[in-house]
Amino acid sequence: MQQIQTQKGHAIYETRGAIDAPTLVLFHTLLADCSVYDGIIDKLAESFHVTRFHFPGYGGSTGECSTIDDYADWTAALFQSLNMTKDGNKPVSVFSNGFGGFVSVGLCLRHPELVSHLVIANSGGAFPEERKIPLQGMSQKVLSDGINAVLDIAMSRMFPDDFRHANPEIISERKIKLLSADPEQFAKACEALSKLDYLSLAHQITCAVDVIAGMQDETTPPSMSNELCEQINQANYHQIADSGHCPQIQQPEKLLSLITRIL
Repeated sequence: MQQIQTQKGHAIYETRGAIDAPTLVLFHTLLADCSVYDGIIDKLAESFHVTRFHFPGYGGSTGECSTIDDYADWTAALFQSLNMTKDGNKPVSVFSNGFGGFVSVGLCLRHPELVSHLVIANSGGAFPEERKIPLQGMSQKVLSDGINAVLDIAMSRMFPDDFRHANPEIISERKIKLLSADPEQFAKACEALSKLDYLSLAHQITCAVDVIAGMQDETTPPSMSNELCEQINQANYHQIADSGHCPQIQQPEKLLSLITRIL
């Protein structure tokens, strides 16, 4: 991994693929660091110049982020430090998942000059009231008892029961990775999600948009993806029938095929 100091903090990131290939940036979910893309990044790098990075609180990245707007501005500073803009020599595409999806919507709203094409999986524009309660509960639990106290909850939100039971080695690896997250920043991210509402602004997004829904996702269910897609006139909607919150792990081949077709 590489590191860079930006105007908004310290960022840990990695690039793979030919420098002259189309740019693709990967945003990770709240429940994982950027290692969640380990299984697909090499394949993506055959077609793209791929950048993945850790949000503050993961993998050594730091920054003052208390709202999703803050995370969007932090990410914009990283793009700018790495000289990534859609007005440069090549377009900049983003693939985002879960928490990263909300941040990517904020990025496209607040810094429209940076992104040419947004592909957003299992995310949305805002959480319904009943889905804010688990986020607030995780925040409080982490602050009082540490990340270890929410590992099982996190895994149940990332993967359907049958996948977890059939893949204990993946679950163990994901728990180890998540355990390294900073509890205070994780709690701030949970609170930020519970207070977010980008739905009324989403129509202002001007770049190309493709929205992907994992039909087994109980964390950010298909209804949230569909609701966001309906607010963006130029958005296209896609489904992965047998995937939960993280298709890059549960259905990597289907996701790769979809990304290749979209981009």
